[in-house]
Amino acid sequence: MRILMINYEFPPLGGGGGVASYQIAKALATREHEVDVLTTGWRGLPGEDVVDGLKVYRVPVLGRGDLATASLLSMLSFLPSGVIGGFRALRHKRYDILNTHFAVPSGPTGVTLSRLLKTPHVLTIIGGDIYDPTKRLSPNNSALLREVVRRVLDSSSHIIAISQDIKTRAREDLHCQTEVEVIHYGLTPPEFQRKSRSELGIPEDEVVLISMGRLIKRKALRDVLLALSRLEGSPLRLLIIGDGPEEQRLRDLAKTLGLASRVDFMGAVWGESKFEYLAAADIFVLPSVHEGFGLVFLEAMHCGLPVIASTSGGQTDFLQDGETGFLVPVGAVEALADRILRLANDGRLRKQISEYNAQYVKRFDIAAVAERYEAVFADVIRRYQRTTGDAGAGSSALPESGTHGS
Repeated sequence: MRILMINYEFPPLGGGGGVASYQIAKALATREHEVDVLTTGWRGLPGEDVVDGLKVYRVPVLGRGDLATASLLSMLSFLPSGVIGGFRALRHKRYDILNTHFAVPSGPTGVTLSRLLKTPHVLTIIGGDIYDPTKRLSPNNSALLREVVRRVLDSSSHIIAISQDIKTRAREDLHCQTEVEVIHYGLTPPEFQRKSRSELGIPEDEVVLISMGRLIKRKALRDVLLALSRLEGSPLRLLIIGDGPEEQRLRDLAKTLGLASRVDFMGAVWGESKFEYLAAADIFVLPSVHEGFGLVFLEAMHCGLPVIASTSGGQTDFLQDGETGFLVPVGAVEALADRILRLANDGRLRKQISEYNAQYVKRFDIAAVAERYEAVFADVIRRYQRTTGDAGAGSSALPESGTHGS
């Protein structure tokens, strides 16, 4: 199949949603599909590029200030820029299927290009595009945005939700009429060399907590600092990997709480270096207000870390309280401190969970995810051909149709 993937974020821009779509695209390409990507431009990056066998088209947007987070202006400008720039670059290409990630801001671009290119459209919904309790401009808080998202959902040929939580919210909160099925994110097993703590500048005699992600309110890293402040007598150190608009507030809070010597802000860390830090830590903690899925949890589990997370979001599809680590209610700082202390004081429990997680995470292989996407695409293309009578659409050789979940 010839596939166009549309995502306003694509590495090195953005967070887990961009990384996950990149991994899905690569996995599809290894299955001998031709995959192109339409995404946001960034200073220093070429407008057209080839990344790991993927043809990448980057369109300019307004007001993007950093790699980690998109501004409202940059998201709004992705629609005209993506449609105009994408159509100019791609109008002579014949795609079998378009796959857009994020209902907003990518969704309107995908729906419009689908109509212009006369190609069926599969939408992957992620999390914040459907529900984000920390943002005023979220479908759950804005009637206007809710209507925009609903129209994008109902204008798509098929919808993939990355978790049961996101599917339920699309169905019940947004009254989505299009078929929605759940396909979890998968993990591409990373290649990296483990490094000692001394090589990474981490003390050997402390229990090391690690948090990783964009430094935004939704990640609730403030709660981690508050919990750590309640455990003053314990030999705990916290590594915070990532950058974003909350960084200075978190630094200030760490100083106010007397934690400056026990908290290391590592900034954005990419590639194998990220896994080196994960593998050198003892406990992964990220009690987000909400997660659509949480690819970073799989990455931590692959490195053998027990995971402490919240009970709100798609991570509850695979994280199990008492098995993969612990789940705590959102904002429950005392409970969070208790679970951190329990794991910190019990090396045997950490080892038991570590071994379990390293095996359990193998269920989430990216190859299986790509196979399910392939089945969805093939089914949508066939239905599109029957509906439109356009035998040219999806003229590439299609795999045999099979069941792909609901």
